[in-house]
Amino acid sequence: HMPYKREGGLKISDHHVRSPLLNINRACQGCHHFSEEEMKARVEVIQDRFIHTRDVAFDALIDLINDIQAEVANGAPEERVAQARNAQRKASFFIDYVNAENSTGFHAPAESLRILNDATDTIRRGQLALHGIRLPAPARKPAADRTTGSQQDSQKPM
Repeated sequence: HMPYKREGGLKISDHHVRSPLLNINRACQGCHHFSEEEMKARVEVIQDRFIHTRDVAFDALIDLINDIQAEVANGAPEERVAQARNAQRKASFFIDYVNAENSTGFHAPAESLRILNDATDTIRRGQLALHGIRLPAPARKPAADRTTGSQQDSQKPM
């Protein structure tokens, strides 16, 4: 989001780093042909969903950390604690990854939510591992099935 600006007779990229929402016309509407009000509303809905899902994952992560501490204090078997700590590290990575992207979920909203859901699932699995409950690995669908439908579905007549 480096909209063009004019300096004299030159058209150059604006390198002033700031939120595109501060200048929707120049930052967004060159590619997205919606009104400023609609663009802003779309961004807010996407970012609100992201923030909610991120906060749920963060809260679950804190719960897992507290559960690990409590189980260690109660003498939980090391294997269970190790599985929970592994889940905590993996989930932390997922959460950090989507936060580092820095669009609050806007650039790839479905993928950001998928990653946060995977983080929350990993945390849940870590909590269950603390109690000796092991679940089978989650089934992963091919990438084509995870998006708008399978490639076969997109070739079917309507």
